[in-house]
Parts: sequence; C-alpha cells; structure tokens
Amino acid sequence: MATLQNFDAEIAKTNQVVQDMRTKIEQSGAVLDTLARTDKKIGDANFDLENARIEDVLKQQKVMEGNIADLIIGLEDATNVFGAEFESMKNYTGWESFVGIFSDQSKQRMRTDRVRNMSLAGNLQELLAKSDTIVGILKAQKQILDQRYKTSEASLSQVIERRKATMSGLETVQKRIEELNPMLLDIENKIAASTSQKERTELEGERSKLATEYNEKQAKEQELLAESQTLERYTSMFQTFVDSLNNQIAAQSTLINKLTIDTEQRIVLYKALEDSLKTAAQQDVAHKINTLGSQVDNTAEETMAGIGAASQKHIGDLLEMHEKNMVATADIQRRKKLADDAFARRFDDVLKKHNSANYVQS
Repeated sequence: MATLQNFDAEIAKTNQVVQDMRTKIEQSGAVLDTLARTDKKIGDANFDLENARIEDVLKQQKVMEGNIADLIIGLEDATNVFGAEFESMKNYTGWESFVGIFSDQSKQRMRTDRVRNMSLAGNLQELLAKSDTIVGILKAQKQILDQRYKTSEASLSQVIERRKATMSGLETVQKRIEELNPMLLDIENKIAASTSQKERTELEGERSKLATEYNEKQAKEQELLAESQTLERYTSMFQTFVDSLNNQIAAQSTLINKLTIDTEQRIVLYKALEDSLKTAAQQDVAHKINTLGSQVDNTAEETMAGIGAASQKHIGDLLEMHEKNMVATADIQRRKKLADDAFARRFDDVLKKHNSANYVQS
C-alpha cells in the first residue's frame, strides 16, 4: 500500500499556522471593534504594532493557503500512486501466467478469485481520512473568517463614519476660527480707537472672551486634526485587514470546492474500478484504464462516473450515496473542470512549485 511521506506532519504544521492566524485575526479584530466606539480615545502608540501584526497575518495567510493547496495536490498524487495497486489487480501474476500455459480457464479463475478477495477499502479509508482532516481545517477556518469578516466589516464602517464625524467637527471648528480672526482684529481696532475708559474696559472684556474661545478652538482643531489623521491611518490599515479576510474566505471556498469534488470523483472511480475488475463481464473496460484521477480513459469512465457523498462521510456512506445518486460523466467532469480552473488561477505558483518536487512517494 502506498504511503504519503510526511503528509500527516504537514497537516499538523498547517493546522498550527491556522491556529496562530486565528489568534492574531481575533486580536486585530478586537482593536478594530474598539476603534469603532466613538467614546474611545485613540492614538498612534500601538499603530506600528497593529500594522506589523496584520502584515504577519497576510504572510501567514499565503503560507497556510499554499500548504493546504499543496496537500490537496498531494492527494491527487496519492491517487496516481495507488494506481499501481489497481494495475496489479488487472494483470496476471507470474504463477497465474504459468498456470495459463496449461489451462487458460484456470488462469482466469485464479485471477478472478484473487481480485474478488482483494479489498480497496484500506486505500479509500486512508485517502478519506486525510481529506476529512483537511476539509475539517478548512471549514472551521472559513466559519471563523465568515464571522470575523461580518463583525470587522461593520466595525470598519463605523470607524469610517467616526472619521467623517471627526472631519465634520474639524470643519466646524476651522470655520469658527476663521470667523474669530476678523472679530478679534476688529475689536483690537476698536480698543485702539476708543478714548473712553469705560468703553475700552468693555471692549477688552469682549476681546478676552474671544481670545479664550480662539485659543480653545485652536487646541480643538489640533486635537481633531490628530484624531482624523490617526483614524485615516487606521482606516487604511483595517481596510487591508478586511480585504484580507474576504480574500481568505474566497481561497477557503476554492480549496473546499476542489477537495470535495476531487474526493467525490476519486471515490466513485475507485469503487467503479473495483466493481469492474471484480465482474468478469467488465474486464474489457478494466483493461482500458491506464491511470486514475484526471487521466481516466473516457471509455472506461462512462461506466464509472457518478457522484459520491461529501468527503467527510465514511466509506460506507459514500458507496451507498454512489449507488443512489449516479449522475452523468459530463456533469462531474464539468464541475471538476470548473474547480480545477479556479484552483489553478488562485494557486498557480503552488502548482508550479509542487510539480517540480517529489511530494508523494510510494
């Protein structure tokens, strides 16, 4: 039986990266939620720290998605590696060939008995267990991303509204400062021109009040200006954060879709091939099969196409679903092509890197 070297270790390592990302995403989301509260004072003190954390999340995102994409490609590689076992099922052993010299009927019977007693459940269960684990990681992460995206998008909208309110307040203050300038100048001129001590005293009192208001408005202008600039920086940073969450959700959907369809097709092909090999009437079809996965011969696939259950199901459930929900070859091929195309567009670099390395070995 073929083995996937380091596959479980890679899954564990990827899962750890996902856990680290979740922690940082929640931390960044909490900061964003805090900024959305209009009564919360903000400053630049933690901006660099938060920006670094988001940049780290973006880097880990690429690593995590690349690792899982590589694992999914690895499952396809494993399918082809397992193909060697199927070749042994359809070919005659040396002893069977020797017996065939004397009796072709005995040779056929020996091969039929051997194939009938040979189970592929082990291969299916190993492949399915790894698919289950990866799908579990992906779906759990997607659920968290969906939740955080909704709350973070709402918080970002509030932060944007908060900045708008700050800008509006700043404009109001600046307008008042513009009004106070000529008023102060005018009262200064009146004081200079006045010859009445009483009038001068009243004017100086008015000037004092205007000067106090002017100074307060200038201080408020600086405060609102600083707050607006800080909110602008945070808004830009968290827009990147929210966009990243959206991008991660899209990537998770692409990965889940491909893995699910691949698993459905893989199980259907395995089961149908096993059935065809175990049924003497289907031996001609079996001989037309060269490889599995994307390289199954169209003629053979016509007898094998169908759709399995979701990849998380147990083997018994999958085979039962296969029998109850057969569909046309064209449909499963169409769905797989769409999934493969979407996967290739998003993970082209991973595919190229993977194809240049020996990821799965027997």
